[in-house]
Amino acid sequence: MTAPLVIAVDCSTTAAKAIVVDTDGRVVGTGSQPLTTRSPAPHWFEQDAAQWWTATSGAVTQALSGIPDRGAVAAVCVTHQRESFVCLDETGAPLRPAILWMDGRAAAEVRSYGTERVELLSGKPADITPGLYKLLWLRDREPDTMARCHRVADVHSYLVHAMTGRWVSSTASVDPLAVVDQATGDYSDELLALAGLRRDQLPDLVASGSSLGPLDSGVADAWGLRRNAVVIAGTGDGQAGGIGLAVTDPGAAYLVLGTAVVIGSETMSYVPARAYRSMISAMPGQSTVETFSSSGTYLSTWFRQEFGDPALAGAPDPALEREAAALPVGSERLLTLPYWNGAQTPHWDGQASGVTLGWQGCHTRAHFYRSLLEGIALELRLQLDGLEAARGERVEVLRATGGGARSALWTQILADVFDRPLQVCASAEVSALGAAALALTAIGAHPTLPDAAAAVSTTDAVVSPRPDAAAAYRQLRAVYERVYAQTRELMHTLHELPPL
Repeated sequence: MTAPLVIAVDCSTTAAKAIVVDTDGRVVGTGSQPLTTRSPAPHWFEQDAAQWWTATSGAVTQALSGIPDRGAVAAVCVTHQRESFVCLDETGAPLRPAILWMDGRAAAEVRSYGTERVELLSGKPADITPGLYKLLWLRDREPDTMARCHRVADVHSYLVHAMTGRWVSSTASVDPLAVVDQATGDYSDELLALAGLRRDQLPDLVASGSSLGPLDSGVADAWGLRRNAVVIAGTGDGQAGGIGLAVTDPGAAYLVLGTAVVIGSETMSYVPARAYRSMISAMPGQSTVETFSSSGTYLSTWFRQEFGDPALAGAPDPALEREAAALPVGSERLLTLPYWNGAQTPHWDGQASGVTLGWQGCHTRAHFYRSLLEGIALELRLQLDGLEAARGERVEVLRATGGGARSALWTQILADVFDRPLQVCASAEVSALGAAALALTAIGAHPTLPDAAAAVSTTDAVVSPRPDAAAAYRQLRAVYERVYAQTRELMHTLHELPPL
C-alpha cells in the first residue's frame, strides 16, 4: 500500500466538494457536485438535506476516480456550511426543508430574544445568522414541526450519520447554531430551554479531530475504500478555512472574500465582545473570533448583473476591472456604505441599508464599481480595528481567499486600506484543506494541527500596500467611519415606512 491518503469534504452552500490529499499536503484528486437552494418566500433560503449526502457521495466518488490505490485512504473528514440545520423524524427523514445560514425569516425573533445574556452565553451577537433564532421561529410559527422533531441535525452530524450510523458532531460544528455555552464548551441548558429543545434531540459532542469510528461498510464498499478507514470529526467551514490558511494563533487572520466577507483569527480563551462573533475553535482550548458582513462578492456580482455587460450575466468583467483600476484612490470622492443586506459587525443593524455619498457629473459606472469595492474594504478595516482592540492583540499576517481574492484590483485596494501585506490564496479549496489537516493530524501524519496546517497551506501571491494609497485611504476612513452614525436614523425611518 502507498503512503496514507485522506479525503476531505466541504459541503458548502452551493456545492459539495471533495479532495484527496497526501501526507505532504498535495491534492491528488478532486470532485464537486452542486447543491440546489430554494427561496419559497422573500429572504427564505432552504435546501433538501438529502441532497447534502447524495452530493457529498458523488463528489467523493469523483475525487477518487483517478486514485489507483484507494486502499491508501485512511480517513475522511467533513467541513460544512455553518448555522444551517434540518429537523428530522424518528426515522431520520427530514420533516421539512433545511433552513440555511443566510435565511432571514427570523428577524423578529432576533429582536425579541437577542438579549445580552443570550449573546454572552452563545458568543454570538444577535443576528439572523445563528440557528437559534430560526429554531425559535419554528417553535412559534411551525409548532407541529417541532412537536414531531426527533432530532435537529447540523450539516456535519447529518453527513457523519450517513457515514457511520452515529448521531455525533464536533462541538465546533454545532456551536454556530448558538446553543453551546462558550465558557464550558457544552450545550447550554438555558439556551436549550429558550429554544424548547432537549439534549437528546441534538447530536453528541466531541472535539474536532476525534475519531468517530470506521466508515459504514456499505459506504466504504461503494467508494472502494478499505473498511477500517475512519471518519474524523471536522469543523465548520470558517474555522476549517482558517486552518487551511495556517491561521492557528492570534498573530494571523484569514480574510474570506466570498458571497459574505469574514475576518477570522484565534484567541487563547473565550473573550466576549460585540466586535466579533466567537466560535469554538478546532484548535484545542482556543476560540475562533470572526467579523462578518453579508455583502461581499454578492455586491460586486449585483453591480455587474445590473449595470455590466448583459452577456456576462454578472460574471467577472476584465474591462470593468481595468476601468475601475485606472481611477484614483477614493473614486474621485465617491464613498459607499456597503449595507445592501443590512449591517453586521460591528453595528448588527438589520435596518441599515446602502448609502452612496458624493455623486457628481464626472462619475461613471466604473467609479461606482470601485467605490463598492472600496466601501467593503473600509468596512473590513473598521472590523479589523475593532477585533484587535477587543482582543488586545494586533494581527500581523493577513491571508485572503475566496472568489474575490482573484481580483487584482480588490486585493490591491484591501492591502492599501489595511496598510499591511496581503497573502493571497485564490486557487485552493482552503476549507477542505483545513479538514484534510485535521484528518492528517488524527492519523499521525503530522505531530500537531499547526504542523499539518502549514503543510496544506499555499500562497499564490503577496500584495504589498502602496504608501501613497495607504495614506489617502487613512484620510477617507475618517469620513467613512462617520457615515453610518449620521445616516442611521434616516435609514431606520426609511425602512419603517409602510408600502407606498
